[in-house]
Amino acid sequence: MKRHVTCLGLMMSSCAGFAGEVSPAALVTATTVKKPFPHISWRSDDGESSLDIGGALRVHYRDEGWDTAENNGRLLFDTFRIDVQATYKNAFSDLGYWFQDDGKRSVDRGFIGYRLNNHSSLQLGAPFKPFGIEPYPQFGTTWHLPFFMGYGVSAGVGMKYVYKDERWNLQLGYFPRMLPADIRFSAEIGRGADFGKNLSQDNEKKNQLNARIARTFLNDNWKTEIGASLATAELHNATTQDDGGYWAAGVHAVVNVGQWTLTTQGINYRYDPKNPEGVSKDSVLMGGNGLNPTYLIASKATIASLNIAYDIDTPMLGPLKRVKLYNDYSRLMKTVSGWDDSQMYTVGAQFLAMPVMAWVDLTWARNANHFGGAENGTGFINTSSVGSNQWYYRTNVNIGYYF
Repeated sequence: MKRHVTCLGLMMSSCAGFAGEVSPAALVTATTVKKPFPHISWRSDDGESSLDIGGALRVHYRDEGWDTAENNGRLLFDTFRIDVQATYKNAFSDLGYWFQDDGKRSVDRGFIGYRLNNHSSLQLGAPFKPFGIEPYPQFGTTWHLPFFMGYGVSAGVGMKYVYKDERWNLQLGYFPRMLPADIRFSAEIGRGADFGKNLSQDNEKKNQLNARIARTFLNDNWKTEIGASLATAELHNATTQDDGGYWAAGVHAVVNVGQWTLTTQGINYRYDPKNPEGVSKDSVLMGGNGLNPTYLIASKATIASLNIAYDIDTPMLGPLKRVKLYNDYSRLMKTVSGWDDSQMYTVGAQFLAMPVMAWVDLTWARNANHFGGAENGTGFINTSSVGSNQWYYRTNVNIGYYF
């Protein structure tokens, strides 16, 4: 416990003298910037109605440094995404639907909303669950530990209230159910039956409550957002028909100083499952639409992340307008004694030449299930696999056309 508190303290104190902000959960409004083919844009003459249909097509190239890696050295389809945004007077809607490789489908968000006034709105359907750094917990296209633990681009079925002005951002959400497993973009706790597995893990979240508050501080050449998040839910076990509990608490900061951006967060979470006799309470099952295999995570742990980026403007390089250099680091510190930490580190660059964007990531991971294949299958829990406590690398090149 002491090392967890020390790590979180160092990470938060490292950003105390800086400042910055990402764009957290702003009201959905259709863009007026002309976008390339096949983007569809329509506006009413009075400006009170609009429809925008856009998206992205992405491919990727990977080189993975473990024996069971597949598709190394090949340029492959990654995803085709459709974004649909509409407004009618004070009403609005937003949908993101993904066609992914291996024939998978997912919804990262899908809701209708109503603008109460210039600063407040309600969203109903499947909005993002408010928690931590928004919308992405890292700079690179290689997801990091907060995402794999369920704290990045995670939506639930329910409703959300958003208040946002120049200084404050408050979000409150109620989610009686999680998204169906077969269309989840990000992983969430679930039953083995949800993922087509005959597993003894039989828990699911119900009636989740989320709250996120953030304050922005401004100065001449810097801006910082500091925030805190809470989440709690019932943890229903379909075998015992008993309800356990879940809660998570987090703090975060997003800092912008000139061309530098720093993001950091610390999250402590606890699952208390009411499993049948013989099923361990030390781990819970996570999964999504099957794009990644299901996996167990420690039921009690602390997550810490620290990400730094530097933007380089390139006006003399034709269509290439900006290059972002970044470093992403995250760590999962498990409460059970003897369960070694999970770590991920990414160094990379993003190239902005709209409508084309590209990323080049080089990631090292230790005790992270998605790195090392079957030989590292216990990375998020007891690290008892053949590949436990070894570092694995992945080179990932992602190229997208955005319209």
